[in-house]
Amino acid sequence: MARWYKGRPQAALTLAALWWLFGVWMLFRQGGGHSGIPYFDKIGHFSLFAVQALLLFRGLDVRFGEAVARQQVWCCLCGWAVLSEVLQGTLTSYRSAEVADALADGLGIAAGLALARLRLLLAVKPV
Repeated sequence: MARWYKGRPQAALTLAALWWLFGVWMLFRQGGGHSGIPYFDKIGHFSLFAVQALLLFRGLDVRFGEAVARQQVWCCLCGWAVLSEVLQGTLTSYRSAEVADALADGLGIAAGLALARLRLLLAVKPV
């Protein structure tokens, strides 16, 4: 991760909001058929939520501390993962709610938070 966000949680939160809008568009747009890549849909869900978790954590960590930020991101994004699946299944005729998608979302959230934690651990310099 670059150092552009250091001391600028608002920049990370703005990027997180823009990424969320992109994710909403991706989750609710009509698909163009199969990509030919096995489990490409699950990779997409995983990636969307991993990046979202990483961006949110970077913005919230400075304001609330690491533990609180991690809990907030986990709860917020898990709730959004479930809600987005329910909305896909009820509001669209071209999408369906899948438990496997919600699981991919959850794994993405965990991966994003793990990357954020690893970044923090690597940034700490021993005395």
